[in-house]
Amino acid sequence: MFKSGSTERHPFSSILLLLLLMFAGAIVFTIAGFAIGASIYGPEPILKMSAGEPGSLGFLKLIQILSSIGMFVVPAFFFAKLESKDWISYLKLVKVPLLFVLLTVLIMFSSGPALEYSMDLNKSMKLPGFLKELEAWMLLKETQMEELTRQLLVMKSIPDLLLNLLMLALIPALGEELIFRGCLQKIFGRWTGNHHVAVWLSAIIFSTIHFQFYGFMPRMFLGALFGYFLLWSGSLWLPILAHFLNNGIAVITAFWFQQQGMPLEKMFESEKLSPSVFLGSIAVFCGLLLFFYTQSLKQKEMIKETADGSRLD
Repeated sequence: MFKSGSTERHPFSSILLLLLLMFAGAIVFTIAGFAIGASIYGPEPILKMSAGEPGSLGFLKLIQILSSIGMFVVPAFFFAKLESKDWISYLKLVKVPLLFVLLTVLIMFSSGPALEYSMDLNKSMKLPGFLKELEAWMLLKETQMEELTRQLLVMKSIPDLLLNLLMLALIPALGEELIFRGCLQKIFGRWTGNHHVAVWLSAIIFSTIHFQFYGFMPRMFLGALFGYFLLWSGSLWLPILAHFLNNGIAVITAFWFQQQGMPLEKMFESEKLSPSVFLGSIAVFCGLLLFFYTQSLKQKEMIKETADGSRLD
């Protein structure tokens, strides 16, 4: 069933292969993380974690880094090599004009109010009464993930900041974009024949696997934004950059709060904007997106004309 080359493999088989690689990578790298962690920190952190108690922060960060690499980064490269002989082109790891890089940065900085609004809307949603047990479970998972995030965000020095940028920004940006945009979005596009369906399906799955249900909508919209960066530019480097900016700004903000002696809880408080500022920021965000899209069309037209001219020569 798992023949080499995506043209010979059904998209469903490609998804199964990708999931298998992710599952195997997560197990192997997590076991390696526990082995390395035990040799550095001793068996105590493992015993505490097995008892449901918080383990050593250094141990937790080691497991987080290695499991993320094993579940996302390594499987994506293996999968791409199995799907295509030219795995770099398959993953769209190609150069992109500087204009698109600058636009990506500006779009990410202008997206804050829109994401805040979607988060507030998400939190205000209530499930019907007959789903109250599901809602309680979702709230429990949300609380557990928030507690883990707070533990990982503890930073007392610049080396702690750099480690967290690696763990919470660089590795997730690279690994998750390789999997969700580089692999899954491509598979869904081939399966459905519709790039927009592929973008949104990948975004929904991207948001779901984070198990933070009260942040589902903003994360889904972020995933869709990353997907359109890839679709319009043809380069996976832009979603990776956007993802890194989103996570990296949060990490740096958390570090600044701690350096100022402020509790991390204040970081998660949303700042109410005046209607005029909110609408203005949304207009800027939409305008930048439209400009990005129109420039991408011009870029594709130029590439097509160059290719046509080369064939005539």
